[in-house]
Amino acid sequence: MTPSSPSRQDTDAVDAADGAEPAAHSPVLLGPVRRWFAVAAVGTGVFAFTTTEMVPIGLLPAMSGDLRVSEGTVGLSVTLYGAIAGVFAPVLTAATRRFDRRLLLLLVLAIFVAGNAFTALSSSYGVLMVSRLLTGFAHGVMWSIAASIAVRLVPPAQSVRATAVVFSGISIASVVGVPFGTFVGGLSDWRTAFWSISAIGVLILATAAFLLPPMAPRAVVRLAELPRLLRDRNLRIATLVTAAMVTGHFAAYTYVAPFLEQDAGIPSHWVSGLLLLYGVAGVVGNFAGGAAAARALRATTLSCVLLLATAVVLLVANGSWHPGTVILLLVWGVAYTALPVCLQTLVFASAPQAAEAATSLYICAFNVSIALGALVGGWAVDASGPSSVMFLGAGFSVLAALLMTRYRVERAD
Repeated sequence: MTPSSPSRQDTDAVDAADGAEPAAHSPVLLGPVRRWFAVAAVGTGVFAFTTTEMVPIGLLPAMSGDLRVSEGTVGLSVTLYGAIAGVFAPVLTAATRRFDRRLLLLLVLAIFVAGNAFTALSSSYGVLMVSRLLTGFAHGVMWSIAASIAVRLVPPAQSVRATAVVFSGISIASVVGVPFGTFVGGLSDWRTAFWSISAIGVLILATAAFLLPPMAPRAVVRLAELPRLLRDRNLRIATLVTAAMVTGHFAAYTYVAPFLEQDAGIPSHWVSGLLLLYGVAGVVGNFAGGAAAARALRATTLSCVLLLATAVVLLVANGSWHPGTVILLLVWGVAYTALPVCLQTLVFASAPQAAEAATSLYICAFNVSIALGALVGGWAVDASGPSSVMFLGAGFSVLAALLMTRYRVERAD
């Protein structure tokens, strides 16, 4: 999971992470209409992957009952997915560096279709985890190649727009992915949600196969830069803030459905609607956070972190007063969805001379922290109930705020 629409520097970073020469690529020869449909197909693939990463969040109660394991144990399906996607993305991209990028994208999408089908067919918790692991591997490669493919489809002057289209798949998935899965699961069952995602994958695979031309691989991905970059104080802090913030958020948000049902007294058939409202609030937060961060990066980041911490604590204190629950959930959505814009900006402001390596480090930290958050949240919810994860999320948020105070303002704002 990666944030918001990028700048020219961001485009260069992701392109270079796949070995391409930033700002100097030669676009493949496609007509103007076809090239943008091709870019949209890549962005839709990003949407599908992001959706399948997060969709178990809204289906935890149903999956837990069907597979006869605890909700915390089912939450490990998010943990495993995030860990695989984050840790293995650079390694797998390097291993596939000689693959035609079109063929690699189609292979990744085929694995996505199979992985979600296996998830829907899971007869046990073990089968579920194997299927999620398979899809997680594909997710990591998808993130490494998606933007670089998109910028090779268009003229250099349109690279930023192409990368923005690809990254919009994340924003859209963040808004509709979990509510979609929860809604479909409520109409039928949780398996139908994964069958639906697999079917979407088939359509994306067919579209990409038709639209994308052959795309020869470019330069080798280099991993050796990452340890050297961590010597930079600001990048270390930006990475740690990302890790703390994302861990705290997903420790709480992974288990928001059981919290709403069990502790806040929300009827189960309301949960999908509330998560949809959360996503809509997130769209507002994304644009508002970007505008505010452009004026005062550190202050905006600190404000959003502290606002999130306050919202999740007050959700517990609010008890079962439904209007308060709705309002605080919307505040949470605005605060969190503004943060990826801020965090991405922090990373690039910290290492403008090596944007591509900083990007891969950020993606790794973000995805691994999703996994860690779901893991520690699972332990907490199994040990002390859903309310405990809210305090856990607030604690990590406060840690992120303390780390943020160490960021050197003169290099960010």
